[in-house]
Amino acid sequence: MPEKTATTEEPSKMPAPGSGHLGQTFLVGDEVYIRAVETADSKFGVSWTKTIFPKSTEWYETWVKEKMVKEKRRANYIVLRKADDVPVGGIQTWRHDPLTNVESWMDPLYGERGQHWLAEALCLAIPWLVDEQHRPLVRLRVAANQDIAIERLNALGARQVTRFREAIKTWGGREDALVFEYLNRQWVERLGDPIDLTFERSGSGKPRPVPAPIDLTSDPPPNAVRVGPRVYLRPFERKDAPLAALWSRQEPDARWDSGRYMNSAAGYEAWNEGLQKDKPQKWVRFAACLRESDELIGMVGIEDIDYVHRTAETESVMHRADHRGGGYGTEAKHLLFDYAFNTLNLHALQSVVIFPNTRSAAALRKQGYKEAGRLHWHFPANGYFENFICFDLLASDWRALPRASMNGVHTEKEGAR
Repeated sequence: MPEKTATTEEPSKMPAPGSGHLGQTFLVGDEVYIRAVETADSKFGVSWTKTIFPKSTEWYETWVKEKMVKEKRRANYIVLRKADDVPVGGIQTWRHDPLTNVESWMDPLYGERGQHWLAEALCLAIPWLVDEQHRPLVRLRVAANQDIAIERLNALGARQVTRFREAIKTWGGREDALVFEYLNRQWVERLGDPIDLTFERSGSGKPRPVPAPIDLTSDPPPNAVRVGPRVYLRPFERKDAPLAALWSRQEPDARWDSGRYMNSAAGYEAWNEGLQKDKPQKWVRFAACLRESDELIGMVGIEDIDYVHRTAETESVMHRADHRGGGYGTEAKHLLFDYAFNTLNLHALQSVVIFPNTRSAAALRKQGYKEAGRLHWHFPANGYFENFICFDLLASDWRALPRASMNGVHTEKEGAR
């Protein structure tokens, strides 16, 4: 008689499908376990998805069957309580080579218990995503008051690399957002520890006065949203697409982003019009134009707008190389800040710059941004992985900056006008 093994065991003694953690051999902890989302989980959808707009069971069923299964870079996992297989939270991963971004949450109705489960779930998922799947790193955010998760992440070997001030809205006020990274030790042995790299600085780092507000004595330019001394902002229009496509073929600087992009006029037009169709818009882009000639010289924008936490990330580029270094970009950015803080009522803005782009980093400091930390191994470049330096700007920071006047510089604050 052959010796009985797991593969030859009688079927009646094998764990049945759907029998909870007994039916799997990994991602099982002391109190919770993790598995892929199934259609039957739809009746607990509010517990394992991060949303402020709860949906019906039928909506979740449709999403799982028709939408979730088609996502290629994103994966959704559910966190369940071992004691009774009840879903209590979720984890979503998004792969963008070489990194894996992780977003996790627990049903807030579980309170303190949920924070313990969250910490355990993260310590199960992160080594699996990095060490077992041979990925270079995982990156995730936690609130500064999530002491249990922070303690467990530190014990796991993850490390905090960035602190975005007041980026998370809580019941009692606001908390800083802490960015943690967990690096694959084998990759570190081969490539070196990126934390040892020095980010070169340029410029004085001293913020410059905010351009003076404009009292228009005539009608504003057509469709203008903000008007400055030399520059005004308006929405992108179809007529801008051919120019933007042409300039993408003439870009002289390969260091301002993760490399130069080449766009077609049709693609640029479709992209910008698509952003304007979102409701609410999560990405708002403006054309930056000269007041004297209405000439388009660049763009500024706000992306990843979070209307709950009231945060976003800024972007900017002066397409016209001959208008760089003359203060046009900074003027356009301050018009954007005015829109972000006074129209959208955002609380904080963030921005990132690749290490070689010291010029853009210096510009951010002049605009009032403060360094918040760094992000490592964000994308491949020059036979290595490139890193970012991070910045943030609070509405209170911007309002406290000195304001320029027509006759010089004074220190009057924005809120006092």
